[in-house]
Amino acid sequence: MTAGLAAARAIRQLDVDVDPDLVFKIRAERRLDDDTLIRRGLVPLAETSDYTYFVLTGDEGRAFETALHNYATGDDIEGAQARLSSLFGIIDAVEPYGPADRRGPGLDGLPLVGMHIVDVVVWASPDLAEAQRRHQVVTDIVAGRQGTVLLSDLRPRRTVLRIRIDSSGLDDLLNTSVVERVRTPPVPYLDPSDWRAAQAQDLSVQRYDAAPVRVLDDAPATSHPLLAGLIASASEVAPNTYAWQPAGHHGTQVVGRVVYPYLHDELRDHRPLTAIGQVHIARVMEPDPHLPGRTRFPSAQFPHQTVEQAIRVLHQEHAVRVFNLSFGYDRPLDTLHVEELTETIDELVRELDVVVVVPTGNASASLRGEAPSGHNIERDYPSYLNNPSYRLAEPAPAALAVTVGAVAHSDAPAERTPPRIGWRAIAPVDHVAPFSRTGPGIGISSVRRNKPDLVHEGGNWVLSDTDQLISEDPGVSVISLALEPTGRLFRTCTGTSFATPPVARTAADILTVYPNASANLIRALLATSARLPRGAYAIADEARRAALYGSGRPDSRRAAESGRQRVTMTYDGSLVADTVAIHPVPVPRLFASGYSASRRIRLALVFDPPVRRQRREYLASTMQADLYRAIELDDLTGILERQDPDDSQSLIRDRRRAPLVPGVNAHKSSTLLLRIWEPHRLNVDDGDIYYVAVTHRTQTWARDREDYREQNYALAVTLEDEQRVDLDLHTLVRQQVRLPARLRIRI
Repeated sequence: MTAGLAAARAIRQLDVDVDPDLVFKIRAERRLDDDTLIRRGLVPLAETSDYTYFVLTGDEGRAFETALHNYATGDDIEGAQARLSSLFGIIDAVEPYGPADRRGPGLDGLPLVGMHIVDVVVWASPDLAEAQRRHQVVTDIVAGRQGTVLLSDLRPRRTVLRIRIDSSGLDDLLNTSVVERVRTPPVPYLDPSDWRAAQAQDLSVQRYDAAPVRVLDDAPATSHPLLAGLIASASEVAPNTYAWQPAGHHGTQVVGRVVYPYLHDELRDHRPLTAIGQVHIARVMEPDPHLPGRTRFPSAQFPHQTVEQAIRVLHQEHAVRVFNLSFGYDRPLDTLHVEELTETIDELVRELDVVVVVPTGNASASLRGEAPSGHNIERDYPSYLNNPSYRLAEPAPAALAVTVGAVAHSDAPAERTPPRIGWRAIAPVDHVAPFSRTGPGIGISSVRRNKPDLVHEGGNWVLSDTDQLISEDPGVSVISLALEPTGRLFRTCTGTSFATPPVARTAADILTVYPNASANLIRALLATSARLPRGAYAIADEARRAALYGSGRPDSRRAAESGRQRVTMTYDGSLVADTVAIHPVPVPRLFASGYSASRRIRLALVFDPPVRRQRREYLASTMQADLYRAIELDDLTGILERQDPDDSQSLIRDRRRAPLVPGVNAHKSSTLLLRIWEPHRLNVDDGDIYYVAVTHRTQTWARDREDYREQNYALAVTLEDEQRVDLDLHTLVRQQVRLPARLRIRI
């Protein structure tokens, strides 16, 4: 370990007078608490899921090294534990944190000469004064290299600078202790498009009122004849002096997918178009004049600042509660910690009680159909989607957002003259789109199933008869609005950006029916309404299936209504931290009787804990939901009171505990838990009341927070048997019955 400290000092390239701190890594076999590190002169910066701790010290690690020496040279007393073994006894290694660790996405492609624009992420600070000190270290180094600070966002937990600097200055930044990461500015990945023509006078539109959706995107074509009266407000999120580029097509396409969710089918079948609700537009993107076909965030501020301003202001001014963000960065997530935009979205969801829908992001392929991993997108489909290069792109890992992947709705390339029978689509209908990034999201459990949450139609790719990738084929793309100078109204589009708007529309449809529903309840109803597309069943491994398809494709009708063969019961409230709430669930005897291959019980639990991107456990808490039958309430209460709070396995392990799928460990890193039971037979003697036990457990880092004593959550339980024509669950249970919390138990 002393060799590791020496190596950490040896890689330092900057004088101590310029950069007074030293940062290094500690690898441990289990958790190290902050106080233990602080007592040894180490300031905790961050931690990872494999118990790697990043620490800062102002004395070159001398105090830590002295303590380590005392531990190593202490008397060896048989049967006794050495002094300081609680720290050094569980440390496996001490390693440097150097330039290679700080190199973020995009740096490897920079030229060796000329000026570069990079984002510098500073380690999170305990308070504003320390954040200012660390910020000053960076600005001093930049000034010393004649660089320029273009943007600065100084906050204790999130300090970021955008800097113009040459290669030698970049090297200095990569050696600066207070710098966590240096990267090129993130850009949204936008999707290829093609035309689809139609005439406005040939179309009729049926309009329906519904809750509005707020779209954060490029500016739409407000003069589009099919958008007349559907844009409730439009604004631009940037300083007043910012000179915007002329709008591109992306914003119009996204808006079209929100207000015309059935456009593709209606155009195909020559039916009247259905327009639902209105949209409020916040312009947060613009075409990049230097990269045709690409879009960028306004350069006047950081993406997370732009998004935060848009959501806050427009939520306050228009009371909009459903937001659609059809953009993602052009690279897979950093498995160390999520970026600022992702954490900002999670914080806003919890604070404002809003629903934010984001895409998984899109991955690219070469014109020869080669994936970034080297796989062939046709031959290796869909296995290449398992490769890390196809992981979710920020902000898709946002734990409190609704993350949406794409599935193909068509596998028939457009007809051509002369016919080209060698052209073929990559994905079959209802299978995952070949560009859709996949989960899981961030977390510490190897079996986690936490992203994506849902899927929807987003298009497909085609290979030509010469094996060339066609990413814009109109036969397999989704259709949306786009007004061109020629007067053409429609444009085909492909990408996960266009899978998110129908899901945002479904969330707004739920809000229309239940205007007082929390964001948690809306997410829960989205989950219970979802059904896996048939392509999902081609994936035998359930964890991998979830990483591709989430809970499936949601449906507005199922989400907002009950029926004869399906009824949903809900609870929308809170519980005290580290307690159990028991909810009684009525199970009619007629539902439980007889054999049925279509009987299902769906249980969705959604909550919105605080988050911290620098922590090993990103979420401040975990929750768990179990279903019990054939047991009296008093007996269940007594057993749960004896439950070990650190053991997720229930003390009841016999048939009284329903075998919900997936198991409890699958959702330890998730805020949306959907568990399903498909009992072909039930015993009517188990009683007509089952019980859902909802358990809350706070993570160690959040237990002392005075502002986190309660946790809001929503529970939705659906009983369904869609082949039983003799059932009328709507009458037996009543539509959308509120589930009371009968008892709360502290654990």
